[in-house]
Amino acid sequence: MDEIVISQLVESDRNAVFDLLQNEHVMRFLGPRRPLTDSETEAWFAKEQQAETRFAFRDVETNEIIGFCGITLLDGDLDFGYFIRQKFWGQGLALLMCKLAIAKLAQFIDLTKVKVFISSDNVGSQKVAHKLGWQIICATDNGF
Repeated sequence: MDEIVISQLVESDRNAVFDLLQNEHVMRFLGPRRPLTDSETEAWFAKEQQAETRFAFRDVETNEIIGFCGITLLDGDLDFGYFIRQKFWGQGLALLMCKLAIAKLAQFIDLTKVKVFISSDNVGSQKVAHKLGWQIICATDNGF
């Protein structure tokens, strides 16, 4: 797991965050299911700099932002999730990010209270969940 590291989000990460949140392929299963606008991305960036339960992940060699993983509050529920810049897809990093985030979060959050929402069309995330040993508890519909 030494390919990636949990990190703080810093000002010099702004371009990478824009690359992530304004990519239609990355965002098709996240948030509003569309790329964020400049102002939405700016607001997200500012909020994430203060986040305590969602973490930035970097490539150990290049120090480049890979993506984010952790917990946010979604409609009153603790929601675990991750998202990765498209250039890092297919490298097994989602699984590593989830394992590192879970280990860190388990120190101060009761993970039995956390939910994971995965779109029925998001085959990649379903594979990650399966590798983590997660089971489908119930199906739900949120309009997407």
